[in-house]
Amino acid sequence: MENKGYCNISCIAVRKEPSHRAEMVTQLIYGEQYSVIEKVGLDWLKIVCDFDNYKGFIPSNQFHAFVYENKPLIYTGDFAWDEINNYLPKGAEIYTPETIVDIEPYELFDFTTQHLSREQIIENIFVQSTSMINTPYLWGGRTPWGIDCSGFTQIVFKVCGINLPRDSSQQQKEGFEIAFDLINRGDLAFFCNDNGEIVHTGIVFDNNSIIHCSGFVKIDNLKDDGIYNHFTNLKTHHLHSIKRLLT
Repeated sequence: MENKGYCNISCIAVRKEPSHRAEMVTQLIYGEQYSVIEKVGLDWLKIVCDFDNYKGFIPSNQFHAFVYENKPLIYTGDFAWDEINNYLPKGAEIYTPETIVDIEPYELFDFTTQHLSREQIIENIFVQSTSMINTPYLWGGRTPWGIDCSGFTQIVFKVCGINLPRDSSQQQKEGFEIAFDLINRGDLAFFCNDNGEIVHTGIVFDNNSIIHCSGFVKIDNLKDDGIYNHFTNLKTHHLHSIKRLLT
């Protein structure tokens, strides 16, 4: 079978083991490409996602081959439709004429690009993260229908043009460390358990608050020792480090 595929539906659950009962460790979202490592029995494929190199198992009946081939486009008339075939989550990848179809750029489509300043990117992080407030927590999730803490930070930054690894422990290795009194909006905060292991992450909202997914995406209080619930003022997470990706 082909060894290259892409997600052609809203999302695909990627599991730890080749079983529908196994833990969902992440999700592929629309347009993301992956490579097939091996076929497991009749029903499962072991894959690695091109975007973040995350490995897991997907059902073989959700495989859709990614085939790159040049085809001519012939204009026959204007068209439009209002039927919805797929609901696309944040971070979905749509292939433009420049990336898939071999035509002169902007010949049929009006695409414009510009370089964004650091301030514009930070503002976009703010807009994208707050648009996901109240999204429910789902272990392994990466969509507005359910997301986990590192999936939340990964997708927000992906939409803003910054690639992050999948897990919070991997994300903590990115960027450079910042002292708490120097934090800015858009920094990533990481939190640990009693053994010092990274178990949670969120995005600094301002000097004393954080937006993160714990139960659901929300804004809580951030102090130099951790996260405090906005309503109860009880400490919920112990601060490990602050990292800055934007310089």
